[in-house]
Amino acid sequence: MASIRGQRIVEFSSRVGDPDHAQRITVNLSGDVSDELRGIAVRCSVSESSIVEIALRQLFRRIGPAALGSFLRENGGCLRRRRA
Repeated sequence: MASIRGQRIVEFSSRVGDPDHAQRITVNLSGDVSDELRGIAVRCSVSESSIVEIALRQLFRRIGPAALGSFLRENGGCLRRRRA
């Protein structure tokens, strides 16, 4: 990890899906996003996880840490928790 002006900057592994750095996570997606993701994966012959990793890498590079929270909330981001 590196630091620029007190902000934490994550250094990514150089390879998408690098098995030495991969971690499995589970996320909930809306149906339309899930369908689009599956369709792209089939059309492009790549894994869904590769698409998600590349998209997130691009997002993290384009939007700085200070602006990320605001960007996410402005685009509908919220805490998602199952209600018991």
